[in-house]
Amino acid sequence: MAGLVGPARLAPRVTAPAVAAALSLLAAWVHLAYAASHLRQWWAYGAFFIAAGIGQALFAPLVLRRPGPAVAAVGIAGNLAIVGMYVLSRTAGPPLGPHAHVPEPAGSIDLATTASEIVLVGVLLVLLRARQRRLAANLLLAGGALLWALRLGGILP
Repeated sequence: MAGLVGPARLAPRVTAPAVAAALSLLAAWVHLAYAASHLRQWWAYGAFFIAAGIGQALFAPLVLRRPGPAVAAVGIAGNLAIVGMYVLSRTAGPPLGPHAHVPEPAGSIDLATTASEIVLVGVLLVLLRARQRRLAANLLLAGGALLWALRLGGILP
């Protein structure tokens, strides 16, 4: 983007909030749609889905109204936490509850939702300032490398 000037340089910052809001609403809808089935399994599973859905639904107008670095950082952290719980529940099982440590099968809807949350994180990176974006990207890379090292070292399942 260094060589871009005028509207071409501004375009990602203008469209990113709208794309982020749409992806967040999509993920919110899926979490709220599946909250009842998770409530039947255990109240805390359902509560997690309700909290995730409400958080993602409330994030959509927030990112449209105030698409700054602080809002983007909150969205990145929140969605990475949800993605992390998804990966944990599909590899080692949920850490608590009646199905603790029993991995759940991955379904097409939850895979698509998780993919949209990962894309959302990428879109939100655009809203960070250049220095913050570099730091966030480096932290994500280091975190991913650490998780792979722990997995390959047998510490993580």
